[in-house]
Amino acid sequence: MKTQTLFAAGTALVIMIMPLESKGKDPDFKPPGTEEAAAVDQANAKLDAVYKRLMGKLDAEGQKALKEAERSWIKWRDDEALLMARAGGAVGGSGLRVDFSNAQVKLITQRIEVLNEYAKQSAGN
Repeated sequence: MKTQTLFAAGTALVIMIMPLESKGKDPDFKPPGTEEAAAVDQANAKLDAVYKRLMGKLDAEGQKALKEAERSWIKWRDDEALLMARAGGAVGGSGLRVDFSNAQVKLITQRIEVLNEYAKQSAGN
């Protein structure tokens, strides 16, 4: 009898607590930086397309040079984006993550323009 009473009390407690856990939660909540990370992914997809188009226009030596330049640029982009975020006042947490992503999008957009110019020049040769 004592076991049944404890079981019933435990079950009632669980039933009462469950609705409290879901109250106040926004079903559309997205952690800070989610939209900015998606923007970085979109910018990178555009950059990849331009990069592939340029690679198709270059000879073997040009392709090798582009690969090396792109690797160096990626490291620089990440370092520069961090500097931009910190110089803008972000010190950590979600603020830094958001500012870092925004800086990356800006730098990736600039790189797309540069690679597009190289592709135009390469088409003329």
